[in-house]
Amino acid sequence: MSFTDSIVTAGLTTLLGLVAFVLGQFALKLIVEPTQEQARIVGEVVHALTYYRSVSSETSRFGPEGIEEARRTYRDLAARLRMNIRVLRRWCRFFARPPFVLPAENVRKAASALIILSATVQKGAAAEDAMSNRAVVRKSLNIE
Repeated sequence: MSFTDSIVTAGLTTLLGLVAFVLGQFALKLIVEPTQEQARIVGEVVHALTYYRSVSSETSRFGPEGIEEARRTYRDLAARLRMNIRVLRRWCRFFARPPFVLPAENVRKAASALIILSATVQKGAAAEDAMSNRAVVRKSLNIE
């Protein structure tokens, strides 16, 4: 093999390595990370549903500050779920499918139920609308 062939081979190898790196970063940033972020947000929803389950105006443990904190948390999680749909919708339509990504309609239902929960948090865990909205969130996000 001549010196020129070696240079061409090295150049092509470097170019192909660069292309593979760029495509890998593309997939990582636009598909893998948003998919993992959705899983993290669902985990935070599970935590919030568990942690704030007994928040109500009658509960002395949380008080008015706890009610406000629960409201902010539920609304924040709803907003983050909706934001994540926007990111995933652009690039993952063709690449990511269930079970890795939740259907957008299910995420929208869960976000709407979280917003309703934020408005009804002071009623307590036994309130009919609070229970039904918790059930909607659990079902929509496949939370057991």
